[in-house]
Amino acid sequence: MRPTRTLVVTLLWVLLLPWVAQGQDQVRIIGHVIADDTEEPLSDAQISLRRVDGTFLTRTETDSLGAFELIVHRQSAVQVRAERMGYKTNSSAVLHFDGHRLIQVVIRLDTEAIVLAPIEVIVWYDVDPSPLLDGFRHRKDTGMGTFITRSEIESRRPMYLSDVLRSVPGVEVSSEGRGNRPVIHMGRSLGRRCSPQVFVDGMLANRPSTTGGPGGFRIDDVVSPGAVEAIEIYRGLSSIPPEFLNPDAQCGVIAVWTRRGGTVGN
Repeated sequence: MRPTRTLVVTLLWVLLLPWVAQGQDQVRIIGHVIADDTEEPLSDAQISLRRVDGTFLTRTETDSLGAFELIVHRQSAVQVRAERMGYKTNSSAVLHFDGHRLIQVVIRLDTEAIVLAPIEVIVWYDVDPSPLLDGFRHRKDTGMGTFITRSEIESRRPMYLSDVLRSVPGVEVSSEGRGNRPVIHMGRSLGRRCSPQVFVDGMLANRPSTTGGPGGFRIDDVVSPGAVEAIEIYRGLSSIPPEFLNPDAQCGVIAVWTRRGGTVGN
């Protein structure tokens, strides 16, 4: 029985010898990564182990306490490198195993300014390339008519341009004709209602009619509120500026300026 027992022990030793040799060939490296200025542990730092010639061996990362652990086969000389966003990369001193099975290291990282990509800032501003609206501003300063700017139109949130004109003294908006569509009258000629002359960007948009009812002008067929930058209204011949004065302007003038012509501000 003794020879048999000896044989069994010998076989077990032969089988376990590679595992024992492998364990003796491994080295455990434990360490911490801390901020150099605050001494606080740095979690989520990327840890890599490399030979001194830069050859990569293995990697891990630090836990919530800034700790890490690496288990490697013995090497002639290695370095532990630590990287983390917002900090400068740093490496340990060269580590020589020299029969050690446990090595401890501490790596300190300095903060690093992060260089951001260039930021392009685009500033949008209103440009007034049209001299037409210079005339509007000049006439507005005289105060001879009624003037409505883009900001006033937006504040009213009108569905139709005729909705903006309803609140102007001397302007009559009534629903007439087929479909009860709004028509514009302003003033009276020979005791009857008549239509004002309507200009859009300086161009005459209608021929006035001295008849009532359907003879009124449907301004909503010409332009919508969203396209209008400014409006000026003149109710009598004495207030109409020379730019719009003509024999057919006896019922007044409505001048509409679209946004294509520029901007006038508030």
